[in-house]
Amino acid sequence: MLRGMIFVDHMNFDIALQTYYKSLKKQTIKLDYNKLFKNVCAEISNVDFLKGFIFVPKPDNFLMSDKNLEGYYNWVTGMKNAPYTDVIEGRYVARPTDETLTMEIDKKNTYYKVEKGTDINLAVHAISKAFYNSYDIGFFLSADTDYIKVYEVLKSIGKITVVVGVKGQNINSIRSIVDNTLILDEEFFNRCKRDIVLKH
Repeated sequence: MLRGMIFVDHMNFDIALQTYYKSLKKQTIKLDYNKLFKNVCAEISNVDFLKGFIFVPKPDNFLMSDKNLEGYYNWVTGMKNAPYTDVIEGRYVARPTDETLTMEIDKKNTYYKVEKGTDINLAVHAISKAFYNSYDIGFFLSADTDYIKVYEVLKSIGKITVVVGVKGQNINSIRSIVDNTLILDEEFFNRCKRDIVLKH
């Protein structure tokens, strides 16, 4: 069996997931990431899921006052307790659109957001774990072309690379660089639904 690890650029993946469900005119599905990881690995025969790594940006103090981002980060914090999953944090920082303006969380025109660390964290973890021969096949849940150099390095040291996209994402420029690509759709995601916990 091939030993499989999964590397998720979470903000990239989550935006793609929400965009896909909007195109279906449906509410975005709540995923059980352990099911997601196992089902992604099962898409290729003879792959044993070892571990998943979720790369996320931690909002700064200003952005944490945005209720949506606060909720997102609370979910991220909860994922730290998930089995066979590591959460690796980068940073999400706010910058003023104009030095003369005071940033206000409810006024989107006063600031913009910059994600820092996610790309480099994913690259370092994928390459260092490959160097120590911790996995045979890496699945990358991101359509970001910034990772192309990572895939080239991994292939040069004999690792199998698979880019996993959400239906609607364009990964044509990545196909020739990696060993395989997978596109996930509603039928696939339905197998990865979070179980509903009934309150008594």
